[in-house]
Amino acid sequence: MTLHQPNDIIAQRYRIVTALGQGGMGITYEAEDLTNYQRVAIKAVSLQQTKDWKILELFEREAKVIANLHHPQIPKYLDYFYIDTDTDRRFYLMRELVWGNSLANWVKKGWHPTEIQVKNIAIQILNILSYLHQLNPPIIHRDIKPENIILQPDGQVFLVDFGAVKDIYRQTMSFSGTFVGTIGYMPPEQLRGQAYYASDLYSLGATLLYLLTHRSPDELPQKRMKIDIRSCVEISPEFMNWLELILEPMWEDRFQSATAALNVLNNKSEMIYSASSSVKYSHQKPEGSEVTLKKTSTSLIIDIPSPEGQKPEIYFFVTVPFILFFSYLMTLQMGHIIWWVLSSLLMTIFVFYLSFDFYHKTHIQIHQNKFLINWSYWVFSRTITAKTEDIMRVYIEQDFYNSAREVITFLLKGGKKTSTLLDNKHMFGHSINRIEKEWVIAEIRDFIKQLKPHKNV
Repeated sequence: MTLHQPNDIIAQRYRIVTALGQGGMGITYEAEDLTNYQRVAIKAVSLQQTKDWKILELFEREAKVIANLHHPQIPKYLDYFYIDTDTDRRFYLMRELVWGNSLANWVKKGWHPTEIQVKNIAIQILNILSYLHQLNPPIIHRDIKPENIILQPDGQVFLVDFGAVKDIYRQTMSFSGTFVGTIGYMPPEQLRGQAYYASDLYSLGATLLYLLTHRSPDELPQKRMKIDIRSCVEISPEFMNWLELILEPMWEDRFQSATAALNVLNNKSEMIYSASSSVKYSHQKPEGSEVTLKKTSTSLIIDIPSPEGQKPEIYFFVTVPFILFFSYLMTLQMGHIIWWVLSSLLMTIFVFYLSFDFYHKTHIQIHQNKFLINWSYWVFSRTITAKTEDIMRVYIEQDFYNSAREVITFLLKGGKKTSTLLDNKHMFGHSINRIEKEWVIAEIRDFIKQLKPHKNV
């Protein structure tokens, strides 16, 4: 049921031209802004017609998200408001109107894109995803599908409909306690209420497959719980291998970032074939990174220096005298030497903790049977060792002590729960940026798989 007819006036400003489409979270209209006669897109949802209050939450989240997005291929946010009537409350979201048709409409009109055209669409969407995933906090779209990608006649694409987005620090991902997404384009983990960067990549791969086959991915034949792409399309071997990797059912087996997938598609990284014929990819060291990595068939050694080459002992020796002097001034006010001793000791410990957190060096060694992580700061050092076979996962998560930062985490099997942390978690790498983290993780995962080819980490 439509909320508005052509020529209806909303808020004494917007004149409805036509309906553009209807989804699970409202109806989108083309409208004319009577103040400047420009065309805009208006998404509307009715409280009276909404059967699930979760829709309103997601609708408001979409408005907040796109208001802070600034990318040339994401339509600009214009306004958000609601209007009360005697029987209803209606919410409206205004954004820039993007001319063109969705990929779904292009296919309905009989468009059969070439492999080059499909790859061009993939590259553009991956660039958009790289932008979204590198925001702070990162944004996962969660509903990439043909209906949400607008293709203009000149080949430029736009990503729309951010109603299902999940910022990486939130866990509310459900629709009536189930999931958000579209069957056929949604990766298996989203059915379980989980989403990762690789989840958007799966949805993109499913969308590309739809362009190549004109069929919804859930209608295509499967082989061992995986879409049998080779029986459906005829494309170049390189693009076939890339598409198979991006559509792996297990999110850990896909590219772990849009940047990694983009590098392979742009031939900046290479696909590598293992002895078991599974497809992997080489990892390019991020430009400007000071992390060093040495790899042989039996060992992987990684050194993460102090940020920007700073020497922690200089920071410590400059800061501590200042603390002593400041504490002495405090003592003059308090009138007792004991305050000088206590305040100096406490502030020195505090500064030591902060400087260790920011300026320590990290050394990692992974061998066939064991691995070690060493954190060193000036003359202080801490080392942990464990069995390599106990490594269950290597991934990025929030720092336990500072949720605004991310760290690389080794999750080991076993371990005992304590009051604060799981002692089977070991974290490092918070001083390097996300691209470097993804590179380090990719190298570690590939090395461990080489040692234990049947283990996912």
